[in-house]
Amino acid sequence: MDILVFGISLREGMAGSVRVRNLLNPLIENHSVKVNNIYFSNQADSIDDSGRSDELKVDLNLKNPVSIITYLSKSLKFIRKKFNKKEKNIFYLYDTPDIKTIIPLIYARTLGYKIVLDIVEDSTHAYSFGGFVNKLRVKSGVYILKNFQFLIDLNIVISSHLEQLLLSYTSSEKVLFIPVTMDISKFKKSEFKKSKATTLFYGGSFGKKDGLDLLLKAFEEVCRENEDLKLILTGKGEAIHDFNEFMKLVNASEFSERIFYKGFIPSEEYQGLLNSCDIFCVIRDNSGAANAGFPSKLAEYLATGRAVIVTNVGDVSQHLSHKKNALIVEPESLTSLVGAIKFLIDNPEQISTIGKEGRLVAQEKFNNIKESNKLLHSLRTI
Repeated sequence: MDILVFGISLREGMAGSVRVRNLLNPLIENHSVKVNNIYFSNQADSIDDSGRSDELKVDLNLKNPVSIITYLSKSLKFIRKKFNKKEKNIFYLYDTPDIKTIIPLIYARTLGYKIVLDIVEDSTHAYSFGGFVNKLRVKSGVYILKNFQFLIDLNIVISSHLEQLLLSYTSSEKVLFIPVTMDISKFKKSEFKKSKATTLFYGGSFGKKDGLDLLLKAFEEVCRENEDLKLILTGKGEAIHDFNEFMKLVNASEFSERIFYKGFIPSEEYQGLLNSCDIFCVIRDNSGAANAGFPSKLAEYLATGRAVIVTNVGDVSQHLSHKKNALIVEPESLTSLVGAIKFLIDNPEQISTIGKEGRLVAQEKFNNIKESNKLLHSLRTI
C-alpha cells in the first residue's frame, strides 16, 4: 500500500507531524506501507529537502498568483509521479481540506487515490484567524468538509465531538476514531527525584484556546511563595498576533527570569527535554475550540511518568481521574490551577505516584502501535 501524506512534514514538525508519524511509523517499519510526503515550507523550514525522492517541499503564498501556480504545478506533478498502479494508493491529508489543498485532493481522486482526512479540530469554532486570507482558508474548510464528503473515503477523528460531527456529514463506515498517541519507547521510565528547582513545562501552539494567560498568572502566584519554581515554554505561535501578545506578558512578568522560552525544538532534543521536566501543563480555556478537539500533547506528557495538570475539557475526564493519574483542573479557574501546582510542590512524591498511573493510561489508551493497526485495517477495507 502506498500513502502520500499531504500538508505536514514527516521528518520534523509540530503536533500534526507527531500525530501522523506516530500512526505511520510502525506501519513503515513492518513494511505494511510505503510513504511519500508533500509538505509546506513554512511548517518545516529547517528541513533540508535536497536529494529526497520521497518528499516535496512546497511554498505557497495565497496572495501571490505566481506562487499559487508554482505550488499547484509541483504538487500535481508529484502526486501523479507517485501514483503506483500496482498498489492501493492513499492520499492522506492532515486536517480539513481548504482552498490550499482542495485542488490537489480532487486531482488525486481523479487519478485513483483513496482520500483519507485526519481531522483534529472543528473549524466552526475558530475565533483567531490572523488575517483575511487565513479566515477565508478556515471558512472554506468548514464548507468543504461538510459538502464534499462524496470525495472522501475515510475521516480519522481525534475526539468524540469530531466523531459526532462527521457522523452528521457521512456514514459510520467512513469515520474512524483515533485519539492522540505516543511511542512509549521514546520515554524512559524513571522515578522523580527532588532537585533544587521544580520545572513546569508547556509546549504547543500558543493559541487563544491554550489558556496561557491563566498559566502565567498561576505561575506568578506560586512563585511568590516558592523561589525554586521555573517554567519552560516550547513551540511556535501559529497565530503570530496571539503569540506576540503572550510573550509581551512573559517579558513584563516580575518572574520573567524564571521563564525560559526555547522556541521550536527538534524531535530528539525535545524528547530529552520532556524526560527531564517535573510537572506538565495542558491548559485550555472553555471555548468551543478547546472542547471540540483533544490536547495533542497529553499522551506524550503522560508517558513521561511525571504528573500532568490538565484542564477538564472535551474527552479528558473520560480517560483520566483527578489525583489518580492526573490533576484535573476546571477551565478558566485560577484557583483550581494554582491549587494543583501547589499540591505537587508541597507533595513532591505525588509527581511520581500520579505520574506512574498516568503512564499506564498512556500505554493502555494512547498506544501508537495499537492505533496504527486499527488504521491499517481501515485502510485495507476502504
